[in-house]
Order: sequence, then C-alpha cells, then structure tokens
Amino acid sequence: MRHGSAGLRGVSPDDCIVCVAYNLQLLQFDCNKHDQLPMTGLHLLREDMNITISSIGKHAALCALTLVSASALAQTYTFKIGGGYIDPRATSSDIKGTLPTGVGALPLYPVPPGNQLQVQPKSTLLFSISRSFNDNWEAELVLGVPPEHDVKLRVGDGVKATAATPNGVVATLPLQSQVGVGVARHVAAYDGVVVAKVKQTAPTLFLNYKFLDASSALRPYVGVGFNYTHFKVTSTAAGDALYDDGPVRISSTDSIGLAFQAGANYKFDKNWSLNAAWATAGVKNNVTINTNSSEQTLSYRFHPSVFSLMVGYQY
Repeated sequence: MRHGSAGLRGVSPDDCIVCVAYNLQLLQFDCNKHDQLPMTGLHLLREDMNITISSIGKHAALCALTLVSASALAQTYTFKIGGGYIDPRATSSDIKGTLPTGVGALPLYPVPPGNQLQVQPKSTLLFSISRSFNDNWEAELVLGVPPEHDVKLRVGDGVKATAATPNGVVATLPLQSQVGVGVARHVAAYDGVVVAKVKQTAPTLFLNYKFLDASSALRPYVGVGFNYTHFKVTSTAAGDALYDDGPVRISSTDSIGLAFQAGANYKFDKNWSLNAAWATAGVKNNVTINTNSSEQTLSYRFHPSVFSLMVGYQY
C-alpha cells in the first residue's frame, strides 16, 4: 500500500547526509567559539545548544521519515480478477493393463496398444494477488476456480482395424483371437466419448519483471516460478459402461513443476488496469484405473497454455 507525505517530497537520502554534516559543522563552530568549560573542554551557550541539537533532531527525523516513505512507496499490492481459457494440450501415454471381457474362459484381456485419454480445454474464473518490491520486480500468486475438464477416449488405428474384422473371419479364429476382436469392437465404440472428468487445482507463484518506466501506461512483463497441480479424476456413466465391471476408481498423482508467463498491463489511472497474459507450466502425473477385476495405468507429460484477460486494482 502506498503512503506518502507532501512534506517529504524532494528529499533524498543524499540530502540526509548533507543536512547532518551541515549541522555537525554548526556544532563544531559553537565549540570553537565557546570552549570555556574546564571539565569537558566544551562550552556552549544554552541557547546555541538548544538550537543546534533541535536542528539536528529535526533533520534526522526528516531523513528517517523520508527513507521509510520511499520504501513504502515502492511496495504496492495489485488484485486481478477475470477469465481464463485453459488448453491442456494433454494426451496420455498408451493405456496399459487388462480389460474385463465377460468371457468365463478368458475373463481378462490385455489392453490393445494405441488407446489414449485426451483432456479437453476449459474456461474458468482466475484471480491473482501481487506485491511489487520496486518499480520493476514483483511477486504474484495466481489462483482460480478449479475447472473440470472432459476426458475423451482416443482409440488407436490398430484397434479400429481389428474391430472391422468380418464376422465370417472371426468365426475361424481361435478363442483368444475371437475375444480380442470382441474387446476391440467394444472399445472402438467409445472412440471420442467422454469417459472421465478431471478437476485440477493449480496455484502458481511467479516472480515477474516489468519492463519500461513505472510512469508508462503500457508495461510488458515476463515471469518465472513454480506450479503445483492437484488432480481429482472421476469416471462418467460412459466410462462405467466401457468397463462394465463394477465401480470405476481412478487415482492420480500430483505435479510440481516450473512455470513461465508473459503479458502486459495497461493502466487507466493510478488504481485501475487491464491485464492480458499467457502462461504455461511443466506438468506430469501418473494415473491408475481400477475396476473389480482389472487395472490400467497411464501417464501424462504436458505443457498447458493458459490465456487470461483480467481487470486489476492497485492499492
């Protein structure tokens, strides 16, 4: 928060040194002129002593207040709120594990290669609080309402080709291959279907550097920092039907990684501003899917793009 005093404007730390040195010279002059006390070697008239000490005290107090005021003026807070569009750009590794088949002689079948889960974009409400240390450097904590993303199943081309095997050919295959065709047909039917939901909470702390002079209306900036992301994943009705093996339980690890952002602030006046920014972070997590009789694993390594437009208030 900015605090200032009209009476302190124009006084710098150098002025403080000058004013103290000047008053010490006055004190030395009086010492030379009134050096009469045998006990101390120094004799000042009471009036001179009061004037000199009073002058030094006032200037010292003025200098201290100036330094405190200058420090306070450099530390401001800005609160921003607005909208954000999050493009996760997150497609998982191939799903590995087993799938229930419903066939008594072969209850489980390996997950065919090429099947992945893809997280979809989502918009949400973002807000942040920042504190500036001086005219160029500030720390910013970015938060938001945790968005819930759709997660779609992407079926591999090999699975689709197997699912297209003619029935006449399937009848000639051994039992294991017949089960494989049946699994492929079942999985291929869910291609592009939302099989899960993921809610992510991702507070991010940045250290920003603002370009140009503090008096400039438009100030670009860049920032680096750390991101922490917590994932909560749940299955949908379609996901439950895909496995058809009791309740589907999905767990995910959290992620900690480096973050980067670039943006610009445009000030309308001393308090209000408009902010536009792009941010990303290194995110990685491991996911485990369990049903009554099967388990699958997959992982994500991605760098989401977060585009934001926010209104800021500085105080």
